Amino acid sequence: MKSEGRVKDFVSEVYRHRTREVIWITENAWYVRDGDGNPIFIEGTIQDATDRITNLAFVERQANLDTLTGVASRFRFLRCLEEETLPGKTGCTLYSIDFDRFKEVNDLLGHATGDLVLKLLAKRLQSIVNEPSILARLGGDEFAILQPSLNSQSSIEAMAKKIIASLREPLRISGHDLTLGASVGISMFPSQATGAEDLLGNADFALFQAKAAGRNGFRIFDLELRSDIQHRKELEQDLRDAITGEQLELYYQPIVEGGTGVVQGYEALMRWNHPKRGFLPPSQFIPVAEDAGLMTDLGNWAIKRACQQAAILPPHIMIAVNVSPSQFRSASILVKLRRVLEETRLDPKRLILEITETAILTDEALAEKLLREIQALGVGIALDDFGTGFSSLSYLQRFPFNKVKIDRSFVAGIVDQPANLAVIRAVLGIGRDLGIKVVAEGVETKMQVDALLQEGCKLMQGYYYGKPKPYVEIVGDQSVAELSTLIPKAPDTKIRLVR
Repeated sequence: MKSEGRVKDFVSEVYRHRTREVIWITENAWYVRDGDGNPIFIEGTIQDATDRITNLAFVERQANLDTLTGVASRFRFLRCLEEETLPGKTGCTLYSIDFDRFKEVNDLLGHATGDLVLKLLAKRLQSIVNEPSILARLGGDEFAILQPSLNSQSSIEAMAKKIIASLREPLRISGHDLTLGASVGISMFPSQATGAEDLLGNADFALFQAKAAGRNGFRIFDLELRSDIQHRKELEQDLRDAITGEQLELYYQPIVEGGTGVVQGYEALMRWNHPKRGFLPPSQFIPVAEDAGLMTDLGNWAIKRACQQAAILPPHIMIAVNVSPSQFRSASILVKLRRVLEETRLDPKRLILEITETAILTDEALAEKLLREIQALGVGIALDDFGTGFSSLSYLQRFPFNKVKIDRSFVAGIVDQPANLAVIRAVLGIGRDLGIKVVAEGVETKMQVDALLQEGCKLMQGYYYGKPKPYVEIVGDQSVAELSTLIPKAPDTKIRLVR
């Protein structure tokens, strides 16, 4: 008579006898007993469990590793973060990392290229992260580094700079030179957070602040950040409402012939009539729009409104509209331009898009192609703020600009700083040779006007000739200017408009 009693049930690792291949087996064994209950022998089974163990290991790897980049997954990161912020732990440092301009790469070059960029940049981060620190991809282009130790302020800053420097190096992908950079937010436990969720939130706050400060930099969390960021979040929501709620308005600053003061055109500048805060200048809401991904929406609105209003002005008046880098590189800019020009029936030659060198730097070949397509529509292109970044005179030779605007910082020192005068003289010279019009920005004094005229600069813009005005006022100015041409003039009489 048999009765059974379990002896063992476990999984073990063994080798195949001939191939020495590692396999996993499941062993089960039990006693066989006689009629009196005494064990007389053992019997059991052995099963190949290799597939089951392999599948379990695969599932675990899938859960703990990011399948695209091979770094730790969000699941593993959050588990480690919880462990490092338990009561009694000595402390840790968290770096929250977000790639700058990554969305533009996806929009312009496609998600396959975007995935390749993520892989390459993840490898760069891996090269500077040493165990027991953990590098993880939290989603999209958001990464994090968890250092399970407290570090000095200097070592934290050194690590942040190393992260930024490694991600700032250009990438060469499919014939494109891409430069992204990164922003980093930093928080520490337990000095700045009570637990994992608090630590992660504080690092995100610091990251938001780093991006708001101009990107390609880092910020360490402090308590004052919370109120600042809360204010920006509220402003962001208000701005979303403003785009559709007719709270935005364009002001216009004249661009004139320096010798005569005759208005040749206007630059459209955005203002926000906030229902509670009153009129806000761009410096207060443009950074918010950049962080919220609203620049393309704002830019499209500005182009449409400027074209609508320009259509009423005299046909010789040009209108310049600023275009942000994200808007310039968006896939829809050509479609939007065509649609607006058709709807408003504005002569394309009267519209000028002003871009900065930042719009060009990410991918110069693609930027050149897009500039030529815009020009093919008949729209003019101006290089704005020339000389303030990495731009060089070679830009004017390579890219199809109709106009270049000398930055106000050079104009401010034209009288007493020889180096500024030399730059202005060089830009004017190459402008003449290439047939590119040159506008001097920030003209505020008669001495600056005289110096620019002496160098042959014909077009000027600045407070000397007028501050930005609401549309209704420039319509009035143009109406008076037209009327003045109908008034008979005595030989020695000069008619001068009072502004």
